[in-house]
Amino acid sequence: MSRHPGATLFSLLKDIFGGHSHGVPRLWRDAVRRVLPADAAAVVGPLLRSRACWIPDRLALVHDLDASDMNALLEELAGIDPALVAAEVAAFHSVGSTPPEWRTLLDQPVSFLAAYRSVASAAWHAFAPLWREADLLMGREAERVGVAAVTGGLDGLLAGLDADVRYRAGALQLPHPCPTHLADLGGRPLVLVPLASGYTARMYSADRDDALWIAYPVPGLGRIAGRHGGAEQKTGTNALSLVLGPVRARILRHVPHRPAVGDLARQLHIGVSTVTYHCQQLEATGLLQRVRHGREVRLHPTERGTALTHLLAAAPIVPGRDEDVSGGSTRA
Repeated sequence: MSRHPGATLFSLLKDIFGGHSHGVPRLWRDAVRRVLPADAAAVVGPLLRSRACWIPDRLALVHDLDASDMNALLEELAGIDPALVAAEVAAFHSVGSTPPEWRTLLDQPVSFLAAYRSVASAAWHAFAPLWREADLLMGREAERVGVAAVTGGLDGLLAGLDADVRYRAGALQLPHPCPTHLADLGGRPLVLVPLASGYTARMYSADRDDALWIAYPVPGLGRIAGRHGGAEQKTGTNALSLVLGPVRARILRHVPHRPAVGDLARQLHIGVSTVTYHCQQLEATGLLQRVRHGREVRLHPTERGTALTHLLAAAPIVPGRDEDVSGGSTRA
């Protein structure tokens, strides 16, 4: 897992400029927007407002996945060779016409990158206190990923990520398939990048040769954004809940009794459609089996689900180990 401030900042900028909604809380958006230098924002605005989802990793501030210091990332941005970035953009759009939002960078790369650095620096200055507040959430997410890694629960964790990249039946499914997107990991590590920017923040990059990374909203963001839903007020310390989430953990604990989905929904005091959705996700990772009996669907245990439940039932919560790894491009 990578606690990457650059990924969060780029997600924030895409939302503020209106390119993609990442669910940034309005107060955060307004606070950052107020400090952006108007002249520089006018230069980079067309690119950040565009609906295009491809952007070089250097501009998305995630070229170095090992980075955890935003000041170092801003220094790296200042040291970028403008000609190198312009050449990367030109190469990507070599077939067909170049979208108009890229013209300023291609025609005036030096001035464009200077404006981009100015906007990124101003935005980070305003957002840095919120990033520090999110540190506890990042620590808990590292713990959750660590528990899943050491207990064999990564399949369940990946299936439950609120991300654009889906994990189903042991395979990653990309939302924007193209020839350069390598869904097959091969020897590359999979790096999870939680974002502290917004409730619907999602990005990924699959065309690097050193890693495939997936970014998603850090769980519990409402605790620092003022949205205190019941599901966020108390998470508990059970390892199964930590890895799968409280609803899926409760479902899995009931599976040995082979309940009908409707009966289980009433026992858990949640809707049948909600239980059905979570059961579909658990079945996709082999943690339970749905079997039709006449007019009802019953849940049956699987060897894998039973083993994971027993393993995590008494598993202590241990600190997660960060699993950081380091050209590529970002999809936002």
